[in-house]
Amino acid sequence: MQTPPKENRFEFVVIAGKRTRQLLAGALPRETGEKKTTIAHREVLRHKVQKEAVQTDTVQTVAETE
Repeated sequence: MQTPPKENRFEFVVIAGKRTRQLLAGALPRETGEKKTTIAHREVLRHKVQKEAVQTDTVQTVAETE
């Protein structure tokens, strides 16, 4: 796994934490993996989630896609 960005580790932790909560609530993952925390970290590090989307909770859940 990549290391968190050195310029702002606090922001990384906050965004990854919010994304983890979204995944636990049923949001669609954009990375593969077993643990929601690991998936969230990878998504943030690989820029697959936008900071604004995580902060406003604009995510698509599994139930919405069916």
